[in-house]
Amino acid sequence: MRILQITLSLSLILLFTTAASAKIVFSAYQDRNDHIYVMDDDGSNIRQLTNYPHMEVQPRWSPDGTQIAFLRDTDPSSSIRLNTFIMNADGTNVRQLTNHRGNDKGLTFSPDGKKLLVSSHPNTGVEKIGLYVIDIESGNTQKISNLEISAVDWSPDGKHIVFVDIGFWATEDNLWMMNADGSDPRPWTPPIKRARTMDRGRPKWSPDGQQILYTETYLNVQEMLLDDGGVFRRIRAAGKYRYIIRNVNGGATERLNIPKGWVARSVAWMNGQESVLFSAFVDFEHKDEWNRTRWVQLYKYDLASEQITQLTHDPGSKMSADWVRGAYAVSPAGKQSVRWGELKKAYSD
Repeated sequence: MRILQITLSLSLILLFTTAASAKIVFSAYQDRNDHIYVMDDDGSNIRQLTNYPHMEVQPRWSPDGTQIAFLRDTDPSSSIRLNTFIMNADGTNVRQLTNHRGNDKGLTFSPDGKKLLVSSHPNTGVEKIGLYVIDIESGNTQKISNLEISAVDWSPDGKHIVFVDIGFWATEDNLWMMNADGSDPRPWTPPIKRARTMDRGRPKWSPDGQQILYTETYLNVQEMLLDDGGVFRRIRAAGKYRYIIRNVNGGATERLNIPKGWVARSVAWMNGQESVLFSAFVDFEHKDEWNRTRWVQLYKYDLASEQITQLTHDPGSKMSADWVRGAYAVSPAGKQSVRWGELKKAYSD
């Protein structure tokens, strides 16, 4: 009897180890749509969690790893209309949390995992721009700010929110801080010296609350005189990107040794604070937005060794990724480990 109990216990341990291997969640373009996937830390064992016929993007793990929040296009018949959804870590029990007429952006969980922070950008004049706190269990929503925000992250102690505000500065995107109730919005990074030369974005708070990871995108401005004497400005990325870690209080910064031409699409902390998980397009000079044979891939950057490891290699642009921090269990039931080539047809015709 004791041998049977030991055998059963070992079997359960092995099953849990297999089920709990997924630590990275990401969205990827395949079959002309974006869907949500999970995989192991080394890029193996990729599993597709969602199969909705339209866009699904910006997945975020809950702090304990049991749930994933993401955005889904709920009105594909018109312009893109992204609303907030949540599901179990294995892709089951999908629930809609918002029903905005515009686009939700900037998902982040509260440290206790009970709430979500999301910014809304209306496509029409019916709804107003704002930052909302959603109680996940009840579905109750509270608006805490009227600011136009493109990205947010909640501090580990639950007291502060770092965000990218695209309304304060008429010339560039920069990083700001506010209290968790939306009060006292204030600049966190220094002003950008020359207008329209750089955008800062994608802030992610470190697990210990002492640092923030973010990106810098350098810009080119092309000016054309109009017939009425006005000036038309076309702002484009200049092909130079930086990945930055900045101390929250001291202001000291560290620039990661990632090639400046690697076009940033997402950043996240990984393995606690030992590594950075990021998605990027690695060849800016030859970038062709319409060439689907060139893909955004996921990479791991080891902070101690500065070594870059490519985690994904197959077709399909991985535009956003997140690494789980807490305990989790992604059950493989009904989910198959697959190669990208088996899931998708390369969009090159």
